[in-house]
Amino acid sequence: MGWQAPTTGSVTGVVLAGGRAERMGGLDKGLQTFAGMPLALHALLRLQQQRGPWLGACMINANRNLGAYEAFGVPVWPDLQGDFAGPLAGMAAALTHCETPFLLTVPCDSPRFPLDLAERLCQALIRERADIAVAAAREGDGELRPQPVFCLLHVGLLGSLNAFLQSGQRKIDRWTAGHRTVVVPFDAPGDDPLAFVNLNTLAELQSYQCNAGAAPADRG
Repeated sequence: MGWQAPTTGSVTGVVLAGGRAERMGGLDKGLQTFAGMPLALHALLRLQQQRGPWLGACMINANRNLGAYEAFGVPVWPDLQGDFAGPLAGMAAALTHCETPFLLTVPCDSPRFPLDLAERLCQALIRERADIAVAAAREGDGELRPQPVFCLLHVGLLGSLNAFLQSGQRKIDRWTAGHRTVVVPFDAPGDDPLAFVNLNTLAELQSYQCNAGAAPADRG
């Protein structure tokens, strides 16, 4: 695959909402309410507000309650395999339906990821001539760790991803390690230290909601 740079409108954004949400009691995580809106709608709005010229269309990956997700006004695509195979399966479904050269993936359970996510991942991918750009953030122990579901990748990687899934593997970082991947830190002064917090349980959602203040979709 020859290297290609992102250009204006060349990125499609997808909200990954196709998981089992086992730690949330099997509820459809993306439809749980946060600050008056479903979590997945927060994520979609933040995609649609991304700074810079990169982002064009948006879509959602979901495996149940498809009508509820379709009401958000963008295309909704289920996994191509029906066993809730994880984020990589959602990425594969989105890549299959992506009509632009690049795909930007975000999870449905991080309602305040950066509004300059697309900008910084695109710039890093161009700078390093990479095929994949992955965000990284500091976690509770202070360590900077990749957040691989926040991923910018070229659609030409679909064949590789399908082969990886067909081999029975599911770990995102193991797949990205096989390609030219740049890790992009989001720990500069002014970066939100909670931008990449993901809400896996109802208790985490309730606690986060009590402490979050302004609605994440309105924050810059």
